[in-house]
Amino acid sequence: MNNGEDTVLHLPSYADRYTDIPRLIRLKFIAQVCPQLSVPALELALNHVKTTYNVKLYDELYKTLCVEVGRKNPTQPKGKERRAIDGNEASTSSGRGRAVVPYDFYWVEDNAMEATLMLQELDAELNFKKSNSGSSYVRRILEEIGDHYEKSGNLQMAVKFYARARPYCTSSENVINMFRNLIRVSIYMDNWWHVLTYIDEAKQYAYGFENLALEVPGRLSCAAGLAHMGLKIYKSAAQYFLNTPFGRYDYDKIVAPEDVTLYAGLCALATFDRDSLQLRAINSEAFKPFFQLSPKMWNILAKFYANEFDSCMSLLREIEDHVRLDVYLSPHVNVLYDMIMGRITKKRNREVMTESLKKHQLK
Repeated sequence: MNNGEDTVLHLPSYADRYTDIPRLIRLKFIAQVCPQLSVPALELALNHVKTTYNVKLYDELYKTLCVEVGRKNPTQPKGKERRAIDGNEASTSSGRGRAVVPYDFYWVEDNAMEATLMLQELDAELNFKKSNSGSSYVRRILEEIGDHYEKSGNLQMAVKFYARARPYCTSSENVINMFRNLIRVSIYMDNWWHVLTYIDEAKQYAYGFENLALEVPGRLSCAAGLAHMGLKIYKSAAQYFLNTPFGRYDYDKIVAPEDVTLYAGLCALATFDRDSLQLRAINSEAFKPFFQLSPKMWNILAKFYANEFDSCMSLLREIEDHVRLDVYLSPHVNVLYDMIMGRITKKRNREVMTESLKKHQLK
């Protein structure tokens, strides 16, 4: 990657595709891998983290922002890190010429106190509901405590309380929602085997209900694709992504539709044979709405299928910087691109050999 100097990404629009923790995960990653976008990404993340109870992450982001601004402004006097930005002060997207936003002591203290009091209230309510109420009330409180820990950044405790809700589920939808919670937090933690385990358990449960047996696998297909990609099982990842129903999957705020297109396209291009690529991707009516959001990915597949390798490679280079900014795809870009380039080389060599053989036969 070219360190972001030529990267064009409108961060606010990009961030708006995601909510809650996914937005923070992606902005933090962009700040780590793209120097040009590090400061604006950290500022957006710092602003968004204040909608949570995650004081620890706020401190981490703030310290990182101070370092980045100081690095881009080496002449700035020390001790200025926590002064407000002057509205008339010149600034750029890279952070040059700007000061650091002030550290919000009030929010940190108020937030920490509010989080502690809320957890105490939830714990007291849980004990009361266990003694005086039915299962549905207990399940609701356990989920609220899980939500609270998730919002506080304590994902291990969130998993613990979401899992504890299982004995108190009173409907099939309650059970599926519990699995959705466990899968979501496991994705945040990059626990891909746990993601697959919870998906399998959810599907097995859903098979006992006619409506859920048809509905649940599709809703969870994107999460399954993400887990298989995380485990470098790229062909299975492509299959799951391509089976993701447009407009109806449970993790659209973690993986936006545009992301699904890139994940599916690159994984399929690296692993599918010619017929599968045409049938399951290029000509797929079900996946067509995804390609309409990212037509360049469809063009890449079509160029590859048509043996227009120069055009295919040129388009791949055009999207490379963008895909390297994706927190889930970035670790696999080198491998996937090497696999794709290897296939192109083989196809070209085969064409050369075929052409040479034809000439030899003509002689």
